[in-house]
Amino acid sequence: MIVKNFKDTCTEYDNFQIWDVENMDAFLNGNGIFEEIFRNDYKMSVSEFNTRRDEITQTNMEIMESMLDQVGDKHFYVFTYHNDNHDELVHMQDNKIMSFGIDINPIDPEHVYIVIMDKLKS
Repeated sequence: MIVKNFKDTCTEYDNFQIWDVENMDAFLNGNGIFEEIFRNDYKMSVSEFNTRRDEITQTNMEIMESMLDQVGDKHFYVFTYHNDNHDELVHMQDNKIMSFGIDINPIDPEHVYIVIMDKLKS
């Protein structure tokens, strides 16, 4: 997902968390539902990911985003150091539109970060 326009809709969400994902193994093993989604989508177990990585044409970020899109009860924004999503979230933080509980400006450039949130009932 792209964060643009999030500043206009952020009040529709709550229970914000930021997941610092150090690598694909941490992502794939971070929640049991990911193991099931991965097995269904890529026809291999998460333990085979590293040895069979070349069989998947998507980037790690694309894999993460595709899998997160299948989790129905949460909403997500994925960002890395100074990509468009990160820049927009930093802008929201600096302008006090959002507080994420941590300073998201100086993040590790080697990690992927995921904002996890719930959509409020209308």
